Amino acid sequence: MVKFLSVNIGKLVNLSCKIAGKGGTSLPGKIALSADPNLIKKLISLIKGNKVMITGTNGKTTTSGLIASILSANGKKVVYNKEGANMKTGLATALIKSSNFFGNLQKDAVVFEVDEATMLIIIEEVQPNIVVITNFFRDQLDRFGELDMTVEKVKKALLTLPQDSIVLLNADEPFTASIGDEIKSKVFYYGIEDNIEGINSFSFEQKYCPVCGHRYEYKRVYYGQLGDYYCPNCGKKRPNPHFKATNIFLNEEGINFDLHYKDKVFTIKSKLIGLYNVYNLLTAISTGILLNIEFNTISKTVENYLPIEGRLQKTKIKNKKAIINLIKNPIGFESTLNMLSQFNKPLNLLISINDNYADGRDVSWLWDVNLESFLSKTKVNYIVTSGLRAEDMAVRLKYAGFDIKKIKITNSAEKAIDMIAELTKEELIAILPNYTSLYDINKYFKIQEAKK
Repeated sequence: MVKFLSVNIGKLVNLSCKIAGKGGTSLPGKIALSADPNLIKKLISLIKGNKVMITGTNGKTTTSGLIASILSANGKKVVYNKEGANMKTGLATALIKSSNFFGNLQKDAVVFEVDEATMLIIIEEVQPNIVVITNFFRDQLDRFGELDMTVEKVKKALLTLPQDSIVLLNADEPFTASIGDEIKSKVFYYGIEDNIEGINSFSFEQKYCPVCGHRYEYKRVYYGQLGDYYCPNCGKKRPNPHFKATNIFLNEEGINFDLHYKDKVFTIKSKLIGLYNVYNLLTAISTGILLNIEFNTISKTVENYLPIEGRLQKTKIKNKKAIINLIKNPIGFESTLNMLSQFNKPLNLLISINDNYADGRDVSWLWDVNLESFLSKTKVNYIVTSGLRAEDMAVRLKYAGFDIKKIKITNSAEKAIDMIAELTKEELIAILPNYTSLYDINKYFKIQEAKK
């Protein structure tokens, strides 16, 4: 009876959010959980397999979307938090929306992206059979603390997994790969083995060998601290990946690469762009294989998959081409800039930065982004800064050497989009919002679409 009431309270709140024009990604779950704190566990209890959790700093939303699509193509009815609300309240909201009015979940598979700090609680309630970890970068330090603390929280959570659960780790990221040394679950690794040119980053996080304490050295760096690393003192090195990406080809139309697993080689094609999406694809495909899904199903799904809102999303503003991509930390920002610089097209940028709780109050990370390198090699004609910290972003651009006469400032997302459209002639528009700014950007486009 309590579950029934909690679900319907959540549904009522969700309806109210829709009427009010709000997102409703967390509030229904928050109120429902206050009525029944065990609601997630109760709703998910009948699902025994196909329960996947994804955590890490970057790539959670795209990876979870890919995995959910692969499961759906395999005939599963999937619940997942597609809006990216990855705290406990967001997960509860997703479950409420997928339940009927009797309080029963009408799905047979679960894919949840989960905030690193809430892993322990969520693992206990969901009991996933596969946990995927993408990477660890500096992100919202005022909330998470240093990277080692975040890694320890995730490791502690993984130690509570059921014995038959699988953990899939990024071999190329030393913080993530180190987790595999200490957990009891079955561990699989994925990684890149290619001579593709990487990204030199200000945001490289040095990792020291957990065996002898010596600093790792690298044969190759792909981006951030991801690459082929080893300890010159004791010989400890990057784990040999079970799933490997080779022969990578990237352009503005998509990605091609070969996937190696055991004695098989599969050709992968995708409409996603950018080196970091090779990792997202590799992660999702590896998960699909571990879920025993036929490769043809996985391959067709991946090839037809389109970016979700705000993740390299292609759109138009007053008939002018634009691309929207979330930026929320130095590595994500730099990876996006590096991709844009490879297009060999003149650009106009709209950078929108908020400092709400979900974004992290500390925006000093903007100074860790190598804007100087990007601006020196890329033709950028105008930059509009918006959001609550529009002025901070403008100051950062000034000190990066960008012409202040070509920086326009407005706190309003709506005015910023109109402004960048007016300034643009033949340039490609790149809209780069952080987390809550993305909501404001998407709201603008939905309003414009409704007017048509």
